[in-house]
Amino acid sequence: MWRTGGTYAIRAERIRSDAVKESRAVARVVMLVTTCVFINYIDRGNLATVASAIHDELRLSATQVGVLFSAFYYSYVVCMPGMGWLAERYGAKRVLAAGLTIWSVATFLTGFAGSFAMLLMLRILLGIGESVTFPCASKVLAQAVERGRLGVANGVMSFGYLLGPAVGTLLGGYLMIQFGWRSVFVLFGALSLLW
Repeated sequence: MWRTGGTYAIRAERIRSDAVKESRAVARVVMLVTTCVFINYIDRGNLATVASAIHDELRLSATQVGVLFSAFYYSYVVCMPGMGWLAERYGAKRVLAAGLTIWSVATFLTGFAGSFAMLLMLRILLGIGESVTFPCASKVLAQAVERGRLGVANGVMSFGYLLGPAVGTLLGGYLMIQFGWRSVFVLFGALSLLW
């Protein structure tokens, strides 16, 4: 009888241990997705932070600056459904990693752009890369988080995209003042790619 009770106690302890490990793994996935969204919103907002410096250095018109702002959204919105399809077909983690690589490289290379055409191409590329974020993040969360906890997971993820622009503007503004506008893109692009 004692052995049977001991066996049940050991099994119960293993079940608790497995539940804790699973809970930690889910929390890790939620934090990784949140960090990805945080980085996404920092990188997309860089242009707004340094627009006046780019305008002056490259002698862009107000119309050209406006086109640069909107170019991101045209490619971003148009590509989202296709990125959702790719996430379903090839796996959300792979597609998210590829998109993060594309947008990180686009951000990094923007620091070396010397013309409106190059900036335009890189903003379009940034939009394509970043369009993977929400279709893939949603898929990853749906696979990792139990249905009854998806609201909490999405709330945490939302924290990333709400905090990203604030941090990006603050750090980007500081970097621009200290080292010029190009440093904002080079540093943020390199850190995004490293992540």
